Amino acid sequence: MSSGIGFCSIVSNIDKKEIELTTRFDGSKILVFGALTETKNNPSLLIELVGPKQDMTIRKKSKVWGIWVKKDYAKFEKIPSFYQINSTNLNSDKRREISNRKLEQYFFSKLKNTETTNKKKVDKKQYFNELLRLKKNINNIRLFETEISVLQKKLFFSTIELPQKIFPGKYKVIISLLNENHEVIKSSEEIVKVSKTGIQKFLSFNAANNSTFYGIFSVMLALFLGFSAAQIFRLLKI
Repeated sequence: MSSGIGFCSIVSNIDKKEIELTTRFDGSKILVFGALTETKNNPSLLIELVGPKQDMTIRKKSKVWGIWVKKDYAKFEKIPSFYQINSTNLNSDKRREISNRKLEQYFFSKLKNTETTNKKKVDKKQYFNELLRLKKNINNIRLFETEISVLQKKLFFSTIELPQKIFPGKYKVIISLLNENHEVIKSSEEIVKVSKTGIQKFLSFNAANNSTFYGIFSVMLALFLGFSAAQIFRLLKI
């Protein structure tokens, strides 16, 4: 049975290869576009943006000696700091199926360590759902919010939106062509480099590589700002 795709390949590109995180950064948009070859039917496409990896710990309150404390926890290792997926016009069932598969791949499978105050079996799904809730609240997980536009069964384009608070690092744009069973048969990748500049780059570098200097600098900066504010208020009272 023919898939209707033919000997298809993907040629893709993005309008931004680098993004700078300045003090005025309030988010950014990335245009993803490209072309397909030898398609016979309307193609099914996915576009994913996978951010740099991070570790994240989810804590749950437990009662210890009558006091509520956040002692139970689950640690997710090397999960994307940002994840977005767009698609062509797929129905809701197919989107749900793909979402579940992708979230399992990128997030649920990365649950490594858990600890509870008692010996009860850990409900991994509960921690997983809490992780998704937290990330969606800060727009760091976006599922099928934007459709991919396809012209003449060959040209395609879509927009990916980055929120204000994102991690620096390499963001991978993955464009995938699906067959009739919605399995990936061809894919293409692009890289977006997100980096800090100016004072943010200076502070970030020293926080990671020179903690003593960073601590002294932070204290001196706080003292200077406090002294400056006091002088301004004193002048305003005159």
